[in-house]
Amino acid sequence: MENTSIQFNEVDYVVPTETFSVEYSYLSKQGFPFVKEFLLKVLYISPLSKFEISSFFGFNPRELATAIEEPISKGEIVYSDEGKLCLTTLAKGYFSSLDDKPMIEKPQSRTSSVSFELVGFNKVKNHHENWHTGLRLEINHEVQSLSELHARAMFTKHFQQLVERGELGVINTHDNSLPSLYSVDKVTRKKTIAHRVRRKFEIDLDSRVKPFYVDKIYENDEAITQAISQETDHIRLGCNVDSISAAWDILEDMSVSRFIKNKNIDFRGMIAEIAAGSFDKPYNILVGPLYGKQPWSAIESCVKKLKPQKKTQKQRTLCWIGANTRYWGMSEGFNKAKESLINYQTNKKNTHYELKVYLPCDEQSVENQAGKIWKHKLGNMLCCEGIRNGLFDGNVEVLFLENEFAAVSYHLSLPDLSPVHIPLGYFTTDQRLVAKLAKVANEFLDGSSAYDKPNLIGKL
Repeated sequence: MENTSIQFNEVDYVVPTETFSVEYSYLSKQGFPFVKEFLLKVLYISPLSKFEISSFFGFNPRELATAIEEPISKGEIVYSDEGKLCLTTLAKGYFSSLDDKPMIEKPQSRTSSVSFELVGFNKVKNHHENWHTGLRLEINHEVQSLSELHARAMFTKHFQQLVERGELGVINTHDNSLPSLYSVDKVTRKKTIAHRVRRKFEIDLDSRVKPFYVDKIYENDEAITQAISQETDHIRLGCNVDSISAAWDILEDMSVSRFIKNKNIDFRGMIAEIAAGSFDKPYNILVGPLYGKQPWSAIESCVKKLKPQKKTQKQRTLCWIGANTRYWGMSEGFNKAKESLINYQTNKKNTHYELKVYLPCDEQSVENQAGKIWKHKLGNMLCCEGIRNGLFDGNVEVLFLENEFAAVSYHLSLPDLSPVHIPLGYFTTDQRLVAKLAKVANEFLDGSSAYDKPNLIGKL
């Protein structure tokens, strides 16, 4: 248990990436026509006179002249002092052993489409990731303006690794040997696409966040790691335990608050309780945002078991109120969870619920910018509405279906422990707890922050 680490958050970073068309030539070994191959092989064994060659091949004088004309003109065959024909050093280099066929390296032209991200100029997959649900990394615009030169240099430097990994397609060579790059003739920038890098935030039982390392799929992994760390770590969060304490009091929550003491988290006790199960408690402890792996597993399992509503029943609403933090929703996991909830709404004959996702909007952006901001972040705004600031100053995320289940995640900001929020909460089907959470959430949605400022903004 001492080596246990807990994943408490996950953030995707979107790296601007450019796709290039690269025209290049590589050297590939090729054989010779039948007659020339055997002529070279015979002379590789021993120099011969023109008479001996004619006798060996059955050539008449005209055929012999034709056979030796080209290799002599190319400097592959010369006359020795004794008047015999013999191979030059050039032609001897065509052989690696006596039993081998003579081979020559010739340039072969080819065009490949390659993509390089613009932070460390690593070769990445050509397919386009979406630009949403992720934090976009800033890039050096001077580097971007010279991207064709950088792409040429990186393609040249890592050509053989690209071939080995099959990233340039199938390049046929003799005996499957690696080709060598002959020249890079032209590099043309085609389009800008998105490349996604996922950072999983993990913490050990002594509350130490594990250092971030990207997967070893990048040649220049240090540049990617540094850019992502800087994007996260340079924004220091303020402690929000006081706001979340108010939520614990109102919700009468004992699931998480027991483990938060003096702005520290007792992860040992929490993990021990998770491992022991919840047979004696009306909830399961959750670690991570509600779309995170562990919380989403509990939510999805319950959603799949929902019984369809009768047509005479009032349509019920599955409410998801987001957290108003820089990192909430910035993961492909959010989109996948939202799309799953949309798909689970109905089947061929029945309706289970109507999904509504409430997106927190900062006060200064409510009037005209909130919709644009969330559209930029999420892309797909289906089932989404805006709310002012969020629940408990935007620090609490909830998802509930009245009379069925509820999940809550307190997005703790503890800057001495982590550069991002640490979401902790619970999942419950206990109807008293479900009703309590639903009451608090519905009162917020129906309320106002001030005169003429309703919390519910509506469609963005």
